[in-house]
Amino acid sequence: MLYGIIIIFFVILFFFSKRQMGSTFNSIDKKKHRLYFLYPMARFILIRAGLEEKCLKQSEVSKNIRALYVLEGHENQTRLYWYQKTSLVLLIIFIFSSLSFFISIESYMNKSVSFDNHLIRPEEEEGDNRIRLRYKIQNREDLKDFYEDEITIENKARIYSHKEWDELLNIAIPYLEKEMLGENEEASHVHRNLNFIKKIPKTGISIEWIPKDYKLIDSRGIIHNEDMVEDKVETLVTAILRYHDRKVEHIIPITIVPPIMDNKDILQRELESIIDETNEATAMDKKWSLPKKIGDYLVIWERDEKNISMPIFILGLTGAILIWFFCDKELDNKMKLRNNQLLLDYPEIINKFILLINAGMTIKQAWSKIAEDYRQKLNKGEINIRYAYEEMLVTLNELKLGIPEAKAYEQYGKRVALLPYMKFTSLIVQNLRKGNKGLADLLNNEAMEALHTRREISRRLGEEASTKLIGPMIIMLFIVLIIIMVPAIISIRM
Repeated sequence: MLYGIIIIFFVILFFFSKRQMGSTFNSIDKKKHRLYFLYPMARFILIRAGLEEKCLKQSEVSKNIRALYVLEGHENQTRLYWYQKTSLVLLIIFIFSSLSFFISIESYMNKSVSFDNHLIRPEEEEGDNRIRLRYKIQNREDLKDFYEDEITIENKARIYSHKEWDELLNIAIPYLEKEMLGENEEASHVHRNLNFIKKIPKTGISIEWIPKDYKLIDSRGIIHNEDMVEDKVETLVTAILRYHDRKVEHIIPITIVPPIMDNKDILQRELESIIDETNEATAMDKKWSLPKKIGDYLVIWERDEKNISMPIFILGLTGAILIWFFCDKELDNKMKLRNNQLLLDYPEIINKFILLINAGMTIKQAWSKIAEDYRQKLNKGEINIRYAYEEMLVTLNELKLGIPEAKAYEQYGKRVALLPYMKFTSLIVQNLRKGNKGLADLLNNEAMEALHTRREISRRLGEEASTKLIGPMIIMLFIVLIIIMVPAIISIRM
C-alpha cells in the first residue's frame, strides 16, 4: 500500500538522519523552530537530492534573510529557513499519508465484514433513501459456485394512512418517461426491467402503473421476455398520475425485445424481484429483511463503503506544495514589515543625530551613543528588535574593527537598502570629507522630510488595516442578517 510505504520510509529516514547528525542542531532556538526535530531529515533530503547548494544560491532569499537576521549568522539562518520550509512540507505529507492509511485500513475492514440483512425503513417525512450494497450469491452445496456484484436498493419510506398525507406533487411527464426506462436506452428497444417509480420527487405526484399485457410486464415493471419467440412485441403502459382528486392518464408505447442473459443476470433479476416483493409486502413495517438465499445460492450482503483515502492524500500533497510557496510569500511579508519599521524609525534616528551633533559630539560618537543606548534597552527587555538600530550595531562593530568610517556608513546604507537611509549616510560621508560644518542644518531639512514621509506611511498603513477589516465586517453583516431573517421566516410559516 502506497501510504504504508511512505510512512515506513519517513520513519526509517527520521531515525537514520537523526543518528547521522548527532548534536549538530542542539543549539537551535526551539521556540522559534518548532519543527527542529525534523531538520536533520530535511537536511539529509536536500543534500541527497542535490538541492541544498541550489537553495543557498537563491540570492533573493539570502538577501531577505540577511536583512531580517542582522546580528545572527546569515548563512546559518538561510540554511535553517530551508530546513524549516522542507520540514513543514514533510510534516504535511506524513500527516495526510497517515490519515489516508488509517482510512484505507478502516474501509478494508468494513468491506470485509458481513452486513446484516435487516434494513431500517425511513419515516415518511424523511423520504426514500438508497443503499449501495455488495452481495454474494453462493451455492450451499458447491462453495466454488458463487456470484458477487453490487446493487442499489431503494429503501422506501414507511407509508402512513391516507389522513397523514398533507401534500402531493405536480405533473412531470418528461421526467416520468425518462425514469421509467431504467437501464434501457429507449422505449422502442426494452430488454431490461422497467423502473416503475411510485412518485415524482418534490412534486407530490403519486403514480400507478397499469401495463396492457401483464404477461409481458407486471405491475412492478419486471419484464417477462425470457420465453419470447418473436423478435419484438409492441405493447402499452399506462401511467396514472394522481394529485388530490385529479387524475391524468399518460399512455407510453413500449417495444419489448428478447433478453441476452447469462446465469448471473438471471440470478440478479430474481434477486431484484424478491427484493421488490418483500419491499411491497412490508411497506407498513419499520424494519424489513433482505433475502438470504436464492434457490441453491446463499446471498451474503456487504456495505459498500467509499474509500476517500486517495482524495485526502492528494489534498495533503496539494497543501504541501502550497505551503512551500506560501513560506516564500511569508518571507516577503516579513520584509515589507521590516521596511515599514525602518521608515517609521528614520525620523527618530535623524532627530537623535541632530541632538547629539549640536551637543558637540562627533559623528562616530553620536553613532556609538545611539547604538549603545539601543543595545542596553534591548538587553533589559524594554523594547523589541528594531532593524535600523540592529544595522547600526553592525556598523559600530565594523568601526571598532578598524574599518574606515566612510566605508562603514556607506555599507550601512547599502544593507538597509532604502532611499532615506542611503541619503542619510551620503550626507554623513560628504561631511566627513568636508568637516562637520553645516551638517546639523542638512539633517534638520532631512528630519522635516522624514516626518512628512512618516505621516504618509502611517496613513497608508491605516488604510491597509481598514481594508483588511472589510472581510470580517461582511461576515458579521451576513450573520446579523441571518439572525434577523430566520426568526422572521419561521414566524411567517407558522
